[in-house]
Amino acid sequence: MKRVLIICLAVLVTAVMANAQTIVGSKHDLSTTGGTPATDVTRVCVFCHTPHQASAANGQYPLWNHTLSSTASYGTYSSSTLDATDVTDLGGATAGTAPTSNLCLSCHDGTVSVASMYNPPNEDTTPTITAISGRIDSGGLIISTANLGTDLTDDHPVNFTYDTALATADGALNDPATDTAVAALLINSKVQCTSCHEVHDPTNVPFLVMDNTASALCTTCHIK
Repeated sequence: MKRVLIICLAVLVTAVMANAQTIVGSKHDLSTTGGTPATDVTRVCVFCHTPHQASAANGQYPLWNHTLSSTASYGTYSSSTLDATDVTDLGGATAGTAPTSNLCLSCHDGTVSVASMYNPPNEDTTPTITAISGRIDSGGLIISTANLGTDLTDDHPVNFTYDTALATADGALNDPATDTAVAALLINSKVQCTSCHEVHDPTNVPFLVMDNTASALCTTCHIK
């Protein structure tokens, strides 16, 4: 019986590993393995993380290494149907206290090179940037639709508290206090970019946290 259980466990682990997704080879792989755009850097994780936190990053979680944008204001989405009262402009964030959405914007607002790091890899402190038609220019700036720009007034709001009070005020939102699927998407009780996007898993394009067939991601929070 013990042998059967061990075999079953081994099969399960193998199946999980076979189906596990990875950033390697995805559009978030900026190393030579991904072929874009830093053609002389072999490390994959270094563009976003450093194992020994650079002092210039001031302890930004999670061991953040990519230079943050200096954009002073992005604006915020507003609507007569928006009941969140604390939607906060992401502009002017400083390393050490920046919300997770600012980490995404450090590449995706199109103002900072994807290869700009606080603590460059020892193998190459000044990575060579190769332009990729329709995606990244010679300066390392995103030029595709993944470039959100510095005006977020026409984008889904982020950086606001999503709690029972908001669900009650809105009347068409699932309550994170009783809905674990909603709660799992929140970052410190707030909606951030990573509530919808899983940056390390390209399975669901564009790096969504789940399959959005029939708007499944949207209806996790919104009652429609």
